[in-house]
Amino acid sequence: MSLSTVVSNVANEAGYTVESNIIASTETTTKQLRTLANRINQEMSDAYPWTSMYASGAITLVAGQSQYELPAAFSYYLYETFWNSSTRWRVIGPMTPQEYAETQGYGLNTSIYTRFQLRGISNNQLLIYPTPTAGTAGQTIIFEYIADRNVRPATWAAGTAYEPGAYTFYNGNYYSTVAGGTSGATAPTHTSGSVSDGGVTWAYYSGAYKEFLANTDVSIFNERTLELGVLERFAEIHGLDTIQPRFETQLNEDFSRQNPGKLIYAGGYGRGNMFARNNVVVFGSWI
Repeated sequence: MSLSTVVSNVANEAGYTVESNIIASTETTTKQLRTLANRINQEMSDAYPWTSMYASGAITLVAGQSQYELPAAFSYYLYETFWNSSTRWRVIGPMTPQEYAETQGYGLNTSIYTRFQLRGISNNQLLIYPTPTAGTAGQTIIFEYIADRNVRPATWAAGTAYEPGAYTFYNGNYYSTVAGGTSGATAPTHTSGSVSDGGVTWAYYSGAYKEFLANTDVSIFNERTLELGVLERFAEIHGLDTIQPRFETQLNEDFSRQNPGKLIYAGGYGRGNMFARNNVVVFGSWI
């Protein structure tokens, strides 16, 4: 379900009219619903470590270099996933500020284990300690992380007109147009550099994608849950009568379904129906 469909459905249910070009519109209601769609989708992203946002990263150690660039779409790392695949040893971390301070020229903290810390606000701040030497150069550090991608562009299609700077999605990868045009018959499948599909030249895109940039963009989450969140927030802003709020409960249930072996709080149920919902376990306060 595209951004355009989500916004139109919410507007129709709330009794409002929106323009067809959601992204370019300057009309008040359309802009507000577009902004709410971005906000609610980000809140959904921040709520849990969704498996649809899992990604793998790797760095190759260089002698004398302690800081390394993180993946362009890096959001945050998954705990205890840093390993040296060359030695098969864990990379301990992240270091606390106190542990990091001990490493800075005082000679107070030495260890046979490699450790890491994420520092600063730029993407070159993965610190590896001790600083790699000639003996460790070439070793590979692997880790899992959450990618900053809660939206994806529409799937690539042949014979489609694409504007310069437009994005598409195919087989798990993101691509951007180099100059625009009408796509050919061969889908882009590369994971670096650029390639032509027979009509459009596509560049592999490795960066973040965390807001709707086109009317045809889609959320990576349950669109019905997104619609519910936008509708409830819109109704709250405008003082509209609405049904019993269900967005938060539905969001928790969405996450529980991708983790069937875990206990997920779904909330809002009494004794009579707390075991009635498929794949959801309720705990905490009883009503």
